[in-house]
Amino acid sequence: MRKGITIMLCLASFLQAHAQSKYYVANNNGTYQGITTAETHQMEFDAEQKLVAIKLTNGVTSQFATNKVDSISFTQPAGAKELTYTENLGVAFDENDKNSYKEIVETIITDENNDESGDFIENYSTSKIATITFTETGVTITPDIIDQVSYTVVDKTHLMINSSRSKMAYRVSGSCSNGSLKIYSEKKFQLALNGLTLTNPKGPAINIQSGKTIYVTLAAGKTNTLCDGETYNEPAYSNGEPEDQKGTFFSEGQMIFSGTGTLNVKSYGGHAICSDDYIRVRSGNINILSAAKDGFNANESFRVGRMADASPTITINASGDGIDCGKGNILIEAGNITVNTVDDGITTSYDGVANATIDPSINIRGGFVKVTTTGEKGMAIKSNANYTQTGGTVQITTGGNGSKAVSSEKDIIFTGGKLTAMVSGAISSDNSSAAGFKCNNNCTITDGTIGINCNGTGAKAINADGNVVIDGGAITLLSTGKNYNEGSDDKKTRAVSALSYTQNGGTVLMKSYDKSIVATNGITLTNGTVNAFSESDYALGSAATQSGGWLLTKDGKE
Repeated sequence: MRKGITIMLCLASFLQAHAQSKYYVANNNGTYQGITTAETHQMEFDAEQKLVAIKLTNGVTSQFATNKVDSISFTQPAGAKELTYTENLGVAFDENDKNSYKEIVETIITDENNDESGDFIENYSTSKIATITFTETGVTITPDIIDQVSYTVVDKTHLMINSSRSKMAYRVSGSCSNGSLKIYSEKKFQLALNGLTLTNPKGPAINIQSGKTIYVTLAAGKTNTLCDGETYNEPAYSNGEPEDQKGTFFSEGQMIFSGTGTLNVKSYGGHAICSDDYIRVRSGNINILSAAKDGFNANESFRVGRMADASPTITINASGDGIDCGKGNILIEAGNITVNTVDDGITTSYDGVANATIDPSINIRGGFVKVTTTGEKGMAIKSNANYTQTGGTVQITTGGNGSKAVSSEKDIIFTGGKLTAMVSGAISSDNSSAAGFKCNNNCTITDGTIGINCNGTGAKAINADGNVVIDGGAITLLSTGKNYNEGSDDKKTRAVSALSYTQNGGTVLMKSYDKSIVATNGITLTNGTVNAFSESDYALGSAATQSGGWLLTKDGKE
């Protein structure tokens, strides 16, 4: 028996079609579908309710309204254009994305009553600058006497600063393969990196033991390189507690990056750049060349924005996570960000109960983000709350078994921008399958462009424990890997798996090895277009109700 094609649309008459029948559905938008079927379909028209019930041989009954169909007959409609299912679907990265993304320019907040005003170096003025120069044989400070600032040098090249002075700035340059800079400060300060190459084989290259804001300025035209060692010395003690020394560039307080210079960081023993508070990147070229742990590790939040005249470029190569925020959110509004990692690419790792002060969500509003992760169950983007994208461009490649492009403990909310994901990998060691979007609650798409190609066994392009609602956008979903069946474990490859599927607009093109849409509580189409194709089964695995729009399906069931 040949494969059957079923176009599930609104029918305005009664029809019983037997094997090898050919009939034509004329739509009220000047199109028609020519349908050849090897399946028996019983179509019953309720004239009073204006509903059509389509009964398939697999026992599934779909019900549709009739307002989109003019007529159905065995004669080809004259003058109408044939509407066919788009079967040759593809998802590919667009190289123009990295040059055409949009950014949100920051608004400088000057109101001191607003806590965010302290993030802007434009609001900060310095009254004293200390120039620090490292060499292989020593470190010099000019001037060597500053009121409320003291210096200690250990082994000639390890500098420690104690300061209670406000409006202080340190301009650091030079080169040393066995040195470090540690700063204790009661006040916020500026740290200008002015062509510094500094390696500390036994700990952080720069260790800021201050809970105040540090303005890290990358001097124009200058390249700075920081490196730690594989093994750290025992930490110093402060107030009876061991001091943190979590990476190559560590700060107890907020780290605000700006400037147009370059910062290269290598980490052999810890994170590359780490703050026990929050990190904000406003401009500059930051390259995490390698990281034994995370590239960026922030506690409270991580944010990337854009100054009026400069945008940041960030490249991360990490053995741990690319960007990890422990107890807060990640916000990306601008910049060109590339993440290559074995573990998760961009993640909020707080696994407690979210509250008014701890919101482990991820929000992308602008910029270009490219994430590649290769490890088993590696998540390119992993949010322990909501994932929201309102703009920007995201490109994702995952290769590990059981990997996910976007994983959310709550909702996935997509209202604008563009996301393209290539997801591969077989079943993981704990029997987890790959997915494009995986959310533990609802997935809502209202606009934008989404392309997901999942080719792993048992994979799902969208896998939602809650409801999938599509109000607009251009969406292509491919899940073409074979089903997974090992003992009692049976995982089907599908384009969409959800509690319910509702579409009120937009265009969704989908193709899967198994059923394209499986929704426990049914499929509802009020507007928009759905093209669904299965290579081996019925395209729809759940009952569908249609009151508008266009629903085209192609079955691969033999």
